[in-house]
Amino acid sequence: MVQRIVKKISLVLPLVLIIFSCESKHYYQDNKDLSEGWKKDVPQDFSFHVSDTTDIKVNLAFLLRNQNDYEYSNLYLFTNIKDPKGNSMSDTLQYYIANPDGSWIGKGFSSKEQVLVIRENLPLKDTGTYKITVKQGMRTDNLKGLKDISLIVDKTND
Repeated sequence: MVQRIVKKISLVLPLVLIIFSCESKHYYQDNKDLSEGWKKDVPQDFSFHVSDTTDIKVNLAFLLRNQNDYEYSNLYLFTNIKDPKGNSMSDTLQYYIANPDGSWIGKGFSSKEQVLVIRENLPLKDTGTYKITVKQGMRTDNLKGLKDISLIVDKTND
């Protein structure tokens, strides 16, 4: 009898651990691979669904990972945030990803990772799907040296 219980627990426990370990700490996160380059005319599209807007505010950020062969110290991004009603907000954002001495900002060894804030305490007033589009705004047709970019959406504690 005890052996059966132990056997059942040993079968169920790994499944429970897998389910809970895969759960993200973010409200939403999605990743886009840029290891083959990021063409100027190819946007990276993200979308997330909001089903309850009761006093919800979010922080939006990109998580960028660049490799050592990235040729610039900064990165220009053109962003567009579209709410479920079709209203949109566009921004041109510049981020410094290297120090003046050429050393990378961020953490990591073979690639550097850093958080690039887009908006803080953004109220989400409508239920439905929010869409965020980002294009690279550098003066090159195919930007090399970036590994990937992720959109992270976190609820604020306001």
